[in-house]
Amino acid sequence: MSEYVDFAEYYDCDHAITEDVPFYLWLARQCGSPVLELACGTGRVLIPLARAGFELHGIDISANMLDVCRRAVERLALQASVHLTQANMTDFALPRRDFRLAFAALRSFMHLLTPTEQLACLRQVHAHLVPGGQFVASLVAPDPIRLNELPSDEFKLRREFDLPNGHHVRRTQRLVEHDRMTQVRQFDFKFEEQNRSGEVIRERVVPLSLRYSFREELESRLREASFGAVRIYRGYDGSPYDGTGEMIVVAQSRGA
Repeated sequence: MSEYVDFAEYYDCDHAITEDVPFYLWLARQCGSPVLELACGTGRVLIPLARAGFELHGIDISANMLDVCRRAVERLALQASVHLTQANMTDFALPRRDFRLAFAALRSFMHLLTPTEQLACLRQVHAHLVPGGQFVASLVAPDPIRLNELPSDEFKLRREFDLPNGHHVRRTQRLVEHDRMTQVRQFDFKFEEQNRSGEVIRERVVPLSLRYSFREELESRLREASFGAVRIYRGYDGSPYDGTGEMIVVAQSRGA
């Protein structure tokens, strides 16, 4: 987790994803406030939940990401219902421990690169939940085709988007290393920012490491962190997990 480098200036445009927001809104309505988001970033999910009337506490390791989120919270006058803390999700201590729902959206849990870090995070989350509270993490299923991809020097185009200032950005990426023993894949994300004339005015390469996990090890780790019932879905519509697509883990906190 200490290796994480943010790209806050591009994050919202690069991750203009909304399909998971109704799922977290549904969970929040089932569980109630307060809600804790790990690695809340710029507030992609946190802000819609706060606008729906829930009390949100967000933690993130990146001061830059939190600055973007804080400006959005102030612009929308949500300061009364949103609380932000800079912290590592493996080691945080919030003043309240009565959360009914905690979640790590959009593969944030995959930034934890060792079983030790994963377990530390799960234990911290469990300590902050009420008995029966829910923890949700969204990961990518360990698809064999993807895991057999070989490292390459070639950057491949993944996304193009426009910034509010009218500049255009091409985001390419390459797989740098895949360690099958540690289950960690290391990528380089390259952002090429062009002005309105099409001239490249900035190029930035951001390293990114992600750890994939298998169902059985996640279930074992959750049990070790004192979670009880675990459900796993392959999509935000509640479809059963089949080893493909997303791996959406929903675990229930046990009492002390």
